[in-house]
Formats: sequence, structure tokens, C-alpha cells
Amino acid sequence: MAWLVLVVILIVSYLVGSINGAVIVSTANGGKDVRNEGSGNAGMTNMIRSRGIVPGLITFLIDTFKGTVICFAAKLWVLPYVYSSLGFSFLRPEYAVYYCAVACIFGHVYPIFFGFKGGKGVATTLGVGFACCWQTALAAFALFLIIFAVSRIVSLGSIAAAVSLPILNFVFALFDRVDGAKYDVLIKVILILVMSLNMIISHRANIGRLIRGEEKKLVAKRKES
Repeated sequence: MAWLVLVVILIVSYLVGSINGAVIVSTANGGKDVRNEGSGNAGMTNMIRSRGIVPGLITFLIDTFKGTVICFAAKLWVLPYVYSSLGFSFLRPEYAVYYCAVACIFGHVYPIFFGFKGGKGVATTLGVGFACCWQTALAAFALFLIIFAVSRIVSLGSIAAAVSLPILNFVFALFDRVDGAKYDVLIKVILILVMSLNMIISHRANIGRLIRGEEKKLVAKRKES
């Protein structure tokens, strides 16, 4: 039964991740799918450029909090039952929440509800990060904000935050080691490295433009008068 519960929570995490804020907000009331506008990405940046700041921020909140909610729910209520029933160290809630996080991010990038064409997973990674290790998520988000404030380039801040995730998680994991868990730091770092690599790979086109000096700064769409 506990194995089934684990499989179900992973599937639910994927399905929750598939709830894409950009697609929902852009198509509300019969609007045009934002994936057919601008860069074609179903994320906050393209929403801000195509629709404006408010729709972009709403998209960010949806994509962030869906990850936070499902992972916290799993960590507090579902995963303790799974671990107590099966007893395997790799199913400790401190680790298993990372499995849910990866599933949620995978759902955002490849949403079953929207033809498996989603966003890059930046906001969702931030959201699940708060449930996995809030210190890591907060520090990476602060780094993103600093770099974005200086450069006004979202992708540059996102890539820098992605690179910092495994490093930050390693540092914070050292100070929050689980008693009796021999490989807890290694497990946590490997799992968050998967999230980091997803963000970096999804920004490969942006990396190319940054190298060539062609990446655009963020400019919000202005309302038509």
C-alpha cells in the first residue's frame, strides 16, 4: 500500500506541475495562447513581454506556489507515512520531497494538459525549492534578483541561480544533516542538481544569445491606448 501511495503522490506532483500559469492566464476568457506569441515560451518573461506586468506576475505566482503547495503537502502528510511503512532510508521525507519536486518540474516543462509544451521551470523550481530547502531557494532567488536588477536580463539571473543551486544546497545541507543518514548531503545535492541541469538546458538558446551579446533586456508590453 505504501508503495502505491508513493507512486500516486509522484503522479499527483507531475499533474500539479502540469498546471501551467502562462497558458491558463493567457487563454482566460477566450484569449490567445501565449505559446503562439513572442518567444513561444509558456513562462513569466514571455507573458510580461506579450501581455504586461500583471499577467506576468500572476503567472509567476501560479507556477511558484503550485510547486510549494504540492511538495509541502507531500513532505508533511504523505511521505512520513511512506517512510514509516517501508523504512528505507532513501524514502525519508527530507529526501523524498525532492522526488516530488523533480516530478512537479517535469510536469511544468512537459505538461500533459497542454500538449507537453510548457515553460522552462524557473518559477516552479523556486516553489519546490522552498519545500526542499527554503534557505537554498531564498539564497538563489536573492542572487537572481541582484543579477536581474543590474542587467535587466531575466535569463542571466535564472542561469546564475541555476548554477548556484547545487552549491548552495550542499552548504545548507551540511548544517542540516539527518541523524543516521550516511549519504543525506550527497542525495540532496544530486537531486537538486537534476533541477539545476533542467534549468540550464532549457536556457541553452539564451546562453547562446548571451555569448553573442544578443539577449534582450526585459521590457513589459505597454497597454494600448
